[in-house]
Amino acid sequence: MIAILAALLAAAPGPFEQYLSDNETSCIGKADFALAQSETWQANGFTFVASGAKLEVKAEKKGAAKLGLLSAVKDFSPETKKNLEVYLAAFKKAGVTAIVVDGDSAYGVDDQDSTLADVFSFLGDQGLPVYVIIGNSESRSAFNRGALAAFRKNHNVINLNLVRRVDGDGYTLVSLPGYFDRRFIGETSGCDYKAEDAQELGKIARGATNPVVLVTHGPPRQAGKGALDVTQDGKNVGDPDLATAIAEGKIAFGVFGHILESGGRATDLEGTHSIKPGAKAASIFVNPGPAFADPWPLNDGRSSKGMAAILSLDGKNSTWEQVLAGALEKPKAVKAAKGTKGKKAAPKKPEAAEKAE
Repeated sequence: MIAILAALLAAAPGPFEQYLSDNETSCIGKADFALAQSETWQANGFTFVASGAKLEVKAEKKGAAKLGLLSAVKDFSPETKKNLEVYLAAFKKAGVTAIVVDGDSAYGVDDQDSTLADVFSFLGDQGLPVYVIIGNSESRSAFNRGALAAFRKNHNVINLNLVRRVDGDGYTLVSLPGYFDRRFIGETSGCDYKAEDAQELGKIARGATNPVVLVTHGPPRQAGKGALDVTQDGKNVGDPDLATAIAEGKIAFGVFGHILESGGRATDLEGTHSIKPGAKAASIFVNPGPAFADPWPLNDGRSSKGMAAILSLDGKNSTWEQVLAGALEKPKAVKAAKGTKGKKAAPKKPEAAEKAE
């Protein structure tokens, strides 16, 4: 009888897991939610202390804060899994200390639940803290269930829909789940945030002693053709309320996806100043690009076969690096037609990209 009771108690979810389970249908967790009592656990050399919507993560072995950035994984096909293996090898070589998965982790698949659970579990198997957030393509219930399934397998997989702030070694993450424009939410039960949700970011980040990194799927409104929110037709379509919130909250770093054709770039907040890989800067905003394996046309005329990024946080000397699953390719030129001798062949137009995925 005692053995049975002990087994039942061991199988019972802790307060943090219960919080995740109770919020299966939630889109954006309350930033001030607090557990009645904090919960602590260890996983793969990391100590996690959950107090509700806030989490502390500390490593046994201290190192420079380096975040591996993924966005638009979309599926868990053999080709995309191979891409993920390339990124993970690069992350390991670079000494990455945590992984951020920035939305659209399941898109156009038959079963979002299983795809999300498989992707997040695979990443969690690597042993690093893995922070996942919903984009504009996932159902919020499917996302939360997939993240919970991965957490039950690997307690280093953290759902940033419900954990709104993470204080780690050398970084503080603040999260804003979903996307601001309901027209581009792919599921009827998807996640869209409001202006007041963006305005809350400064409050969530307040008092952080580490560099603050905003994790949200869509970019802020920027300016110029080299910005992170430029669609294939040349328009800046980011969220103006988000841009204001970042500026007012004095948030110096951010990771955004969604506009795939603007991937593989980093800029200042305004988007008018490009930051090259390896260049030192005190503020960096990154669009790591599409991680999935299918070719995708970029704004610079090249085509991606999968992209990721690494953000190294070191105050004014912070940097970012690009990670490619395959070489970026330019469209092949069309052979000159009869009677056009001496004229330059026109390049093939890439397949039209979604304006706001």
